[in-house]
Amino acid sequence: MVSFMKNRNGFTLIELLVTIGLMVLLGVLIVNNLTSIFSRREDENVTDFEETLKSAACTYIDLSDPEIKVKKETCKTNGCTVTTSVLILNGLLDENFINPLTKKSITGSETISITYPSGEKTCTYHAE
Repeated sequence: MVSFMKNRNGFTLIELLVTIGLMVLLGVLIVNNLTSIFSRREDENVTDFEETLKSAACTYIDLSDPEIKVKKETCKTNGCTVTTSVLILNGLLDENFINPLTKKSITGSETISITYPSGEKTCTYHAE
């Protein structure tokens, strides 16, 4: 038996298959984790995009311009919408602001609703 162990010069088929199996399993785990990380980051980008639009619209309705004050009173009773083109014109958004879903600049036609359901301002983005 000792002479058999001395003449052994490599791995058995079982050892190679187990090693390859472990490498495949490790590869699958790594790819799965990377996909999850990128997916989470994309979701965060979309959330940041929507929050920026809502914040700009809520800021717009609070501006001291007399025309906007009239619109605010209308919003308090009936609700209203603001387009991104209005926000760009008032300097609250950059015209090159990128939508992470389309990977293109905003079109100016995106809308944000402003309502006062319980006396408190609520801004809601409506995805296209």
